[in-house]
Amino acid sequence: MHLISLEGVTKSFPENPVLENVSMGISFGDRIGVIGRNGSGKSTLLALISGRTDPDSGSIIRSRGLRVARLHQDPVFPLNATVADVVGTSRQAIALAHRLGLEDTEALCSTLSGGQRKRVALAVALGAECDLLILDEPTNHLDIDSIDWLEEHLRARREALLLVTHDRFLLDRVANRVIEVHERSLHSHQGTYENYLEAATRRDAYETAVEHRLQQRIKTELAWLRRSPKARTTKSQARVDRAHDLLAQQRRRARQELTIDLPSRRIGSKVVELHNAGKRYGDEWVLRHVDYRLSADARIGIVGPNGSGKTTLLSLLAGRIGPDEGKVTQGSTIHPGWYGQDPRPIPPHTRLHEAVREHLEEVLLKSGVRVSGAQLLERFLFTRDQQQAEVGDLSGGERRRLELLLSLMEAPNLLLLDEPTNDLDIDTLNVLEEYLDAWEGALVVASHDRYFLERTCSDIFSIESDGSVVHHPGGWTAYRIDAHAKTSPAVPATSPPKTRPRQKAQRLTYNDQRELNELTSEIPRLERRRSLLTERLDEATHDHERIAAISQELAGVIDEIDAAETRWLELTEKAESLSKD
Repeated sequence: MHLISLEGVTKSFPENPVLENVSMGISFGDRIGVIGRNGSGKSTLLALISGRTDPDSGSIIRSRGLRVARLHQDPVFPLNATVADVVGTSRQAIALAHRLGLEDTEALCSTLSGGQRKRVALAVALGAECDLLILDEPTNHLDIDSIDWLEEHLRARREALLLVTHDRFLLDRVANRVIEVHERSLHSHQGTYENYLEAATRRDAYETAVEHRLQQRIKTELAWLRRSPKARTTKSQARVDRAHDLLAQQRRRARQELTIDLPSRRIGSKVVELHNAGKRYGDEWVLRHVDYRLSADARIGIVGPNGSGKTTLLSLLAGRIGPDEGKVTQGSTIHPGWYGQDPRPIPPHTRLHEAVREHLEEVLLKSGVRVSGAQLLERFLFTRDQQQAEVGDLSGGERRRLELLLSLMEAPNLLLLDEPTNDLDIDTLNVLEEYLDAWEGALVVASHDRYFLERTCSDIFSIESDGSVVHHPGGWTAYRIDAHAKTSPAVPATSPPKTRPRQKAQRLTYNDQRELNELTSEIPRLERRRSLLTERLDEATHDHERIAAISQELAGVIDEIDAAETRWLELTEKAESLSKD
């Protein structure tokens, strides 16, 4: 059954065209994941479909009696309303509220945290009788167990679903169609998020080929222009016009990409050491008896229910708070970088370029290039016009992107990320993950994003209900095996012992998993080195000695890539066979 159609829809805001002549349809059984960069028009698309805003042109046709339920990113409730007032009194609604951690249904919504209000709104949306369910970033402020439950809940529902999310696991397991919002257009891909990635790869390859042909035509036209006589015939003027058209096409086709090339400071052997550390609030202990020595190359993820103490543990490591028992000591060379959930205290009328200049006038990148604050903002996808905007006018995603820039430009060597994926789009997350692969320093991240944890962390710390911290070597997959199957005993959060009891192999050994994580980071670094050497080889046209030296180094790098990829395949196949056992 067809539910809704958009035909030739255009929507603009002052000086900002968002969607232009777009068309799409939603039918019963559709589970559509909507992706795109922050500011691309995802929320506008949802507002048009739900009827909260009207198009400037085009038409939206809804089936008669269409019932739509929607979860907003920033829900607003009536003053003095309780959770029960908003959720309702039906048994299903109350059960949903309890499942989402809202035990006190008589609490005033005005006293709830932002995350609790989001869960109230999610309970309302999930409990509504509807034909089309629209969810805008539903996993924000949910812990991992709640996200697992939400994933299964959505898979079991029958209504059509329209979902905006940065959670790539949720997207891949729930959606049967993906729509990308890009440059005021909609690109629809049938299938899962994995299918979308495969199609997008083919599309990028085609666009690269088209771009290459365009570059060749431009070179030909420019060469002709430089040889052509000054006196222009009608025929030669036509070629001049064509050359200008080609250059205009090139400018239109250029897609701005986020670039992170920020350095870290030198890190010593001592990073942070926790000795029997504990923290309490009032009479309640949140953390107890934590012993750990953080290594210089640490890649640690922290998980646990909301309120379990993840931010507290990060704050202890950063030196933002002190312990109430035991001690926490930082190495003398440590310069922490904090990227937290709460916004930085930047006056709302501060312009973007001023916010950056207050930190540093210019930055020396890892590539050796020195850039100004304005150039750095451009690398983070803020145009020169946007740099004149006030911080208070930024969207949630733009604000998070600015704060990520401010955190990284201080060149930390200990990076502490508290729910870093909230409000960042998938493109930004991909670039951040690649940056962290090659980043030289210690990383500790508290996150509910399962993909991000799997991608960036080689060890997981879980915070238990008694305040203890349990170490799960091997990353996210190992943690999930321990948490669900309970097939192997937990390892206390102390520095890894020299020997460990032998146990039945349910997964890769600690050393194999660590090697696999290192190879996952090393292969992209080697490929970037190969690309750089290839460029240098192209530039060294007549310098035979330099050509020989670069060729020798390039051959060595290619051999390293071959060996690394072969070993990576061996380890991944071994991991897959163990998981099947």
